[in-house]
Amino acid sequence: MLKSLFRERRRSHAVHALGIMGSPREPGFDRFVSAAAHAFDAPIALLSLIHADRQWFKATHGMDIDCNSRQGSFCNFALDQADGLEVCDPCGDSRFATLRFVAGAPHIRYYIGAPLRVGAGVDVGALCVIDVRRRDPASVDQKAYLAALARQASAALEARADLLDMRGSA
Repeated sequence: MLKSLFRERRRSHAVHALGIMGSPREPGFDRFVSAAAHAFDAPIALLSLIHADRQWFKATHGMDIDCNSRQGSFCNFALDQADGLEVCDPCGDSRFATLRFVAGAPHIRYYIGAPLRVGAGVDVGALCVIDVRRRDPASVDQKAYLAALARQASAALEARADLLDMRGSA
């Protein structure tokens, strides 16, 4: 319990330090979700940040959404997982079967997400790919590509924060 509280406090501090919550869409981040969707030939890809009880989306492809309840999200489960999370049958998994976007539109039937890890290994969100049809597990190459995109997106989040800091101190 204490370890979990400490992890959440570090996550909250890291997300706040990025200075990105509530910021407008930026083409640089849109490219990550477009590349992820294309690599999986999937209709939906999202770049989300988790803060307190909310999941906020910095970039979306194929789904118009700004925020969601953290408890109602796949990405919440992808946090702090070394290899991310892949769910090939959310309807058959009690953790996900009753989620809003599984039980209702868009009727998610496949999810894979790689954590966005910043600083000293703090997961602040996820880059994920979603499909509305069931799929077989991703290939090793697809998983590696998604993980690489997530690392690049994490670096872009930190670079953006550094730039904001430099502008603020100038």
